Amino acid sequence: MLIEDLIAKRLREAGVTRFFGIPGGPSIPYMEAFRRAGIEFVLTAHEASAAMMADVTARLTGVPGVCHATFGPGAVNLASGVGGALLDRSPLLALTTEMPDEWLGRTAQMNIDQQALFRPLTKATYRLSAGNAGEVMERALDLAGEEYPGPVHIGLPSDIAGRSARITHGSHSEAGSRVVLDGDSRSPDGSALNMTGGSPPAHVRKEESEHAAIRAGVLIASARRPLIAAGLTALRTGAGRALHEFLEKHGVPVIVTPMAKGVIPYDHPCYAGVLFHALSDRLDRLIREADLVIGLGYDPVEYNYESWLPQVPLVHFDTRPSDLRIKGAIEIVSGPDGWFRALAPLNGSSSMTELAAEARMSIREGIYREAPGLNPVRVLALLREALPSGATVTADVGSHLHLLGQMWDVQKGRLIMTNGWSSMGFGLPAAVAAAMAGTGGPVVCVTGDGGFMMHAGEMITARRLGLKITVIVFSDGELNLIKLKQSWKKVNPYGIQLYSGSLFGKGSFLGAAVIRVTDEAGMRNALARALNHPGTVIIDAAVDPAIYDGLTVRR
Repeated sequence: MLIEDLIAKRLREAGVTRFFGIPGGPSIPYMEAFRRAGIEFVLTAHEASAAMMADVTARLTGVPGVCHATFGPGAVNLASGVGGALLDRSPLLALTTEMPDEWLGRTAQMNIDQQALFRPLTKATYRLSAGNAGEVMERALDLAGEEYPGPVHIGLPSDIAGRSARITHGSHSEAGSRVVLDGDSRSPDGSALNMTGGSPPAHVRKEESEHAAIRAGVLIASARRPLIAAGLTALRTGAGRALHEFLEKHGVPVIVTPMAKGVIPYDHPCYAGVLFHALSDRLDRLIREADLVIGLGYDPVEYNYESWLPQVPLVHFDTRPSDLRIKGAIEIVSGPDGWFRALAPLNGSSSMTELAAEARMSIREGIYREAPGLNPVRVLALLREALPSGATVTADVGSHLHLLGQMWDVQKGRLIMTNGWSSMGFGLPAAVAAAMAGTGGPVVCVTGDGGFMMHAGEMITARRLGLKITVIVFSDGELNLIKLKQSWKKVNPYGIQLYSGSLFGKGSFLGAAVIRVTDEAGMRNALARALNHPGTVIIDAAVDPAIYDGLTVRR
């Protein structure tokens, strides 16, 4: 079997139906092989967008995302989006064309060490050969889905297409063709402690794990004012239902990280709010009153414990070992079922749930306070009113994300963001991927003007594919979050002005209709028109950004 056919076959067997990217000449045999296997190629305007689309496709379908780029600049552009899959925890395969063996290390056009480029951005990086193709594809697909899910890079030498793959048996492949991966510190029974300096013998790891479990059990049973901090891993592993059932019996207040929004209902009596996002300082009293913090699938990539944790014990539950450096913290590694078995002796506190309710209401009242003009809060409130159940909202990075992450009710739809990687420009490529994935409801992209301009070329992708997306651009003409941070440092605004006048100078942009709004009535009308339009519509919302200053927390 030819190498390109083997790759296509393995991907199709894994459920892959499309891949994203910008091709080069050596890409052609792979594109054709993929097409024969039933895998569609989606041309994007930028390689970083391709990786973002692959990331979001994986989140929505559960199938590894696949993206592709050519030599040098194509690979470097792709790498920006691949980093998102690493820190936002999405299974992804990144394929790039590389120089043939005889040109490695030589001075040549577009030639860089792409294995070195992708090594810190992926779980592993491989260089494919005729001898290792089968093994690499199997290992890459397995590794991308292992906890935590993430990207794997595969370099495709430009001269290997058309060669026959030598299928090997067992674990041996030709010398130099395999990247040795670091193993984790998981013990034979699936438990683990955070360890550094090499792995001790298995019996030592098991004894330490058992000792940690006993210590955690004592803390859990004796806590009088516990607080749960639920994170990305809890949402991604589907622990929300078990958490909801647990709270019905135990009544423990819950705070969440931004990407864990929706792990329990927005109106649940135990829900307090979102860490790090708008008005999260109103959670401080609840946090200070805790005598035990329980991290439930809490991924520090979103917001490190050290940024908010009070001086109380921490029991951290996760699916894999972490790099915690908190004195006295106890780490328990297992699947979600194990988390809730260990938490069975936990007793809730009515005074803590009352504090959670106070924090929740204080945040809501603070966000929805009266403010003049067309401001970001009112735009998002009008959007929530207009959207039916099943909508998917993709959020770009910026001041508006701090509002959206705190105030958005995801019980009737999905909110897709980047918070581990936090790259501006994410919103529009994410919306394209969501529209292609066919989530069943409307797809809306909420972005600032700065983020929109970074990947505005994907409007052509949406147009070519005939996608229906409502793109809401918060147009304030500046990088507002940087402006806020400058003001906190007593620095006059500098280097943050994007443009003057209107962002869009006419009624369309790259083939999409543009509706400019300056007041609430116009916003209502624009939303109705956009949601009933058969194609992609841009709503250019001229917002007053002044409200951000009172809502964004200084961290």
